[in-house]
Amino acid sequence: MRLWARILLIVVVLAVGASVLYRGPKLARQWAAFQVGTAISFDQARRELARLERRPDAELQIDALVAKWGTGNPRYDLFLARYLSEPQCTGSLRARFSLELAWREGLLARWAHFWCWYSDSEPDRRIAQIAEYLTVLLDDPVRRPITWREVLELQAVFQLTGHPELAVRLKPDGWRRRFRRWQSACAGRLPHITRPEKPLPDWQGPLPP
Repeated sequence: MRLWARILLIVVVLAVGASVLYRGPKLARQWAAFQVGTAISFDQARRELARLERRPDAELQIDALVAKWGTGNPRYDLFLARYLSEPQCTGSLRARFSLELAWREGLLARWAHFWCWYSDSEPDRRIAQIAEYLTVLLDDPVRRPITWREVLELQAVFQLTGHPELAVRLKPDGWRRRFRRWQSACAGRLPHITRPEKPLPDWQGPLPP
């Protein structure tokens, strides 16, 4: 083999090796997220999600979990969306998911659809309860921030009531100004919101246990 050919072969081998070293962990995180969608039940998915977001590479794994949401796997989307309201879910995952809603078209509406379906009371009533709760907090002299879980709920409320622009990049310490704008825009007149029949617009078949 000629010298130049040997050098070229070495360069190719080194490039392939570097690519594998770089992409290997990323592919492993993407595969782990895919596996969540194959769980036979939400309980199994919940345990796996709790394990994944507490790995040594938790920040990167959370990025992979959020990046997969809304990419064509409704079962995965349902499991992750449900998990966001679970006690085991970390604030880091909720924060990353909340920010993702502003970056990819269609995600905010998809999240609001799920939230409306999953609400523990009729959507109209739940929205009124949230509005009442936050109105009380407006007068709190401590001016405490809300939680990321509450941010996700408020983002859904803004979307469902026709003010998605207020949901974009909403943060726990910046909710007051947005909420006041929403109050002024609604002027006490909220649209009637009905609970959707399916958890997600593209859901088909029975719900997993």
